[in-house]
Amino acid sequence: MNEVRGEAAAPQPGPFADPGLYAEITQFYAWHMALMDEGEPDAWADAYTEDAVFEEPGRTDALHGREAIRASITKRATELAEAGTVMRHWTSNLAVTPQPDGSLRAQYYSLAMRAPRGQRPDIFAHVVCRDVLVREGDRWLIRHRHIGIDALEH
Repeated sequence: MNEVRGEAAAPQPGPFADPGLYAEITQFYAWHMALMDEGEPDAWADAYTEDAVFEEPGRTDALHGREAIRASITKRATELAEAGTVMRHWTSNLAVTPQPDGSLRAQYYSLAMRAPRGQRPDIFAHVVCRDVLVREGDRWLIRHRHIGIDALEH
């Protein structure tokens, strides 16, 4: 497959991550998405490298660096809290492909749901996410994230 906007290209078929690594990355994403959903923007931003790149629909320029990502997510979390809006992210179809340099390419689908507190959620967006993960010490960090609206991605 061709690269999509820089480093976060779609994973190639195999070699896939071994089951232990796959479980570790699955847990990483469950933790990471819960931080966003629970309004923890600082901890969520800390899961990115200092020089991370973040690309998402509706943004003409990518965010560069952990602190730019932190500022953006903090603003979004504040806006959601002030509006009384609850967000939830459901991820699935995770594919993890180890790279020769030790990084991982991960691709997954995510349903973003939102609702005013106390009401039923609706699906806000269905996106395809492509990340490059790197290990720093004993944890994985996101070096590059590309989010695309699934039907518009191709």
